Amino acid sequence: MKNLRALFIRTFLIGGGLLVGIALLVIMVFDNLNIGRFDLTAEQVYKLSPSVEKILSRLEAPIEITYYVSSSEKMPTKWKNLERDVIDKLEELKLASKGRVTYKVFDPSAEEEREAFEERRAKEKEEKTGEASKPTTRKRIAERLAEKGVVPFGVQSAERDEFAVKRIYSSLVLSYLDRKEDVIEEVRPEMFGSLEYEIVSRIFKLISTKRPKVGFFPDQPETLPQYRQFQQSPPDAYGMAVELLRNAGYDVIRTNITKDDTIPGDIQTMVMMIDEPLTERQFYEIDRLVHKGVRLVLAGQMYNYQIYPSRSGAGGFDVQAMPTRININGLVKNYGFEIDDKIFMDRSAAFVQVPTYRTRRMGIFQIQEQRYEPVSKPVIIKVNQENINNRVSVANKITELFYMYGSRLNLYDEILKKDNLKATVLFTSSNHSWTTESFGYRPVDTSEPASGDFLRRQPLGVLIEGTFSSRYLDQQPPKWSGEGSGVDSSAAPLITGPAVPTKIIAYGCSNMFKDDVLRAVDSHKALLLNSVDALTLGDELIHIRAKNIEARRIKETSAFGKSLAKFFVVWFPALCFVALGVVLSMRRKMK
Repeated sequence: MKNLRALFIRTFLIGGGLLVGIALLVIMVFDNLNIGRFDLTAEQVYKLSPSVEKILSRLEAPIEITYYVSSSEKMPTKWKNLERDVIDKLEELKLASKGRVTYKVFDPSAEEEREAFEERRAKEKEEKTGEASKPTTRKRIAERLAEKGVVPFGVQSAERDEFAVKRIYSSLVLSYLDRKEDVIEEVRPEMFGSLEYEIVSRIFKLISTKRPKVGFFPDQPETLPQYRQFQQSPPDAYGMAVELLRNAGYDVIRTNITKDDTIPGDIQTMVMMIDEPLTERQFYEIDRLVHKGVRLVLAGQMYNYQIYPSRSGAGGFDVQAMPTRININGLVKNYGFEIDDKIFMDRSAAFVQVPTYRTRRMGIFQIQEQRYEPVSKPVIIKVNQENINNRVSVANKITELFYMYGSRLNLYDEILKKDNLKATVLFTSSNHSWTTESFGYRPVDTSEPASGDFLRRQPLGVLIEGTFSSRYLDQQPPKWSGEGSGVDSSAAPLITGPAVPTKIIAYGCSNMFKDDVLRAVDSHKALLLNSVDALTLGDELIHIRAKNIEARRIKETSAFGKSLAKFFVVWFPALCFVALGVVLSMRRKMK
């Protein structure tokens, strides 16, 4: 018995040692072999888009990505896995680029703490020995990083009974050859789905040999003669949009498309914010751009609205439509779409603050007080995430949109089919939208229609690709504004020959990109940048989509489902016992 026990122990130890040795040998052999990861998520969140490899193959030299991040111990609870997720994404990019993309991780907080410790030791030594210490080095790392644009930012942290704001690092710096470094200043968990696009779009800009050039209409408004004496220029509604594009690395040239302020000839993309009628010559110049293959981002505003306290009853608010009289449909209908001229409404609406006034007596005086009331009307359309197409890069970092007083887009299938154009809807209204006619200056009826009259999801933003038919092909250009009407008979046609394939992104709302709205809603900034990036930086970027994990919520149980669940819980076990008893009883009788 004793010998058997000793033999078992000896055999167990030898077998265990052999298994450990084999495992170590396998690890040593396959240590440098990376077979990648298996992405089993429904949305393919961790799998790179197919076009990423095409973009990375253009790298002429290695590009280095430095991830400056605080240690996980200093991160809030929901941020603790961020470093691991970002490193996994960088590793995927490294594999896809065949080593052209390299990365390293650096913790500035730890370096600052180390330098602070050395500083304290130097001071203690100086106090003991009287020798002069080295110059103070504390925060030297932070100052050097701040020059690059890497600065710590605050995030809320709620742990147990403590609520605080932590200052952390989480930034990516991309370095390529002698080009200026590009920085993703804040890498947050909520932007992980669009991180692939953020990195690859910056790589695309770094490898470009020249700064991409973009045209922007309108230019800054001109000061009228009667106001020049006050030395005040009229407000620029799109100044922030232009500044946003310039900060993103674009050379933006503004134009009013006039004889003295024409469209630059070497632009790659034209951004047009249309909220006023255009002349026939301006139509001609736009059509000429599309014919040459220049990409076009077009946003048109058909209506604006005035919301004011109702005169019919206390506490109510009326809506009055103010048409902008834009006439762009005369041109874009030839491209397979138009901006609907009817008033568009949606049950999914946002709130705006409307000023109201109240008169209050104070002795012999009357004081008028102003306050703001939150008002929700169906013309203040809110586009929710479920109505945004996240299969294209234009939807990256966009969770909701405020389609301020916008209109739906009408697509003409016969024109799209005839010219072999491909239309991709970027976002839509909800399933409870409707249209109504505008009747002069009377208040607009904002009441909902009958349930059967609702319009289902209507396109509000669309991407159209292909070769567009020119409206002015082989025609002489019209005269400029101020030169009279008709065509310029002395000028040769400017639109000739076959058209070049191009892309158009159209929105039925330009208010989204005005300063007051753009300043308040970050998703509108992302929409503008994504639109210009997708058209200017290359076809591959359009297909790098946002990959966010969707929250799958349990649907509300119907009345029938609740009754069925109660029946199953209460009566089903009892019926099973009864049936079993009947079967056993019958078997006994048969025996």
